[in-house]
Amino acid sequence: MAEKPKTPSRTSNWEQEFLEQDDAHIKAAKIRYRCPKCESLLVLKQGSKGEFWGCEAYPGCDYTANDEGGKPVRAKRYLCPTCQSPMKRKTYQDNAFWGCSSYPECKTTVEDDNGVPSSTKKYPCRSCGHYLIRKKSKNGYFWGCVRYPDCTNTLNDNNGLPVLRKKR
Repeated sequence: MAEKPKTPSRTSNWEQEFLEQDDAHIKAAKIRYRCPKCESLLVLKQGSKGEFWGCEAYPGCDYTANDEGGKPVRAKRYLCPTCQSPMKRKTYQDNAFWGCSSYPECKTTVEDDNGVPSSTKKYPCRSCGHYLIRKKSKNGYFWGCVRYPDCTNTLNDNNGLPVLRKKR
C-alpha cells in the first residue's frame, strides 16, 4: 500500500513562532461601515444620549444611525397619517406621545405604545370623513379627529374602543 503524501501544516514556521510568543495578540479585523448617502466611512461618536454612528463627512453629510451591538442600525421612521411627514416622540409631564414634525402646520398626535406610535384601528370621523385616534386628557382617554382643531368631533373611550353615538 502506498503511503499518503504528507500535507503541509496549515501554519508556516514564522507564523508558528509568532503564535508561540507570549506577547502575540491576534484580534479580529476591524469592520468599516459606509454611509449610504455619500459612501464615506461611518464613525462611532459619543452624543448626549449615548453612542451613535455618524458620517465622517459631517457637516457635508448629516447621516446618523443608532449603535446596536457595535453596528450601525438606522432608527425606524414613523410617518404622520395626515401629511406623511416623520413623527417625533415627545413627552409632556408623565405623558408620552408622538407628534408630527411639521407642527404647527400639521397638529396630528398619536398615542405612544411602548416607544412606538400606537397602530390604532381606523374609525372614520362622521363629521369630516378623516379618522379618529385615541388621545389622553386630564380626564382619561377619548377619541378625537386627526384634523383637530379644524374638526372637533370626539367620542368617549370604552377600554380602548370608541363609544359610537347613534345617528339621529
